[in-house]
Amino acid sequence: MYDQPLTIGQVLMQLEEQPEAIAALTAGLARARLHHPPNRGAWSANDVLAHLRSCADMWGKYIAMIIAEDQPTFRAMNPTTWIKSTNYPDLEFAPSFSAFAKQRAELLALLRPLPEEAWSRSATVTGAGRPRKRTALEYARWLANHERTHVNHIARIVGG
Repeated sequence: MYDQPLTIGQVLMQLEEQPEAIAALTAGLARARLHHPPNRGAWSANDVLAHLRSCADMWGKYIAMIIAEDQPTFRAMNPTTWIKSTNYPDLEFAPSFSAFAKQRAELLALLRPLPEEAWSRSATVTGAGRPRKRTALEYARWLANHERTHVNHIARIVGG
């Protein structure tokens, strides 16, 4: 799911369009529709947004580090662990989505002007088994592919 091949252009397009899709899917919906899951044990649209923000925090940070530093080494943190240190699940949908959209605009402003070779810059990532080399493009692809899955998830939640 996270490693579906995408070109740099496709990654940029998805990263730009997916917040727009979330905005369109959730426009004008009542708070109850956004904050209450469709059934017991399921996620609400707000829960999905909180998860997406957590992933964007972690993977976006890693992308920025890879671009800014020569061969950085860092310990990866699972976004599911990171979300526990945030208040994202408790926030109202609209301001949380605004923060998500602002963060995405900042990431796109970093990524759009990159020359093609910068996308292959890498880091050594520890914390999940043996250390691995990961590139800026790998993290951006993961973010775009993972997010696409959850945009579809939101569509099912609000459509059902």
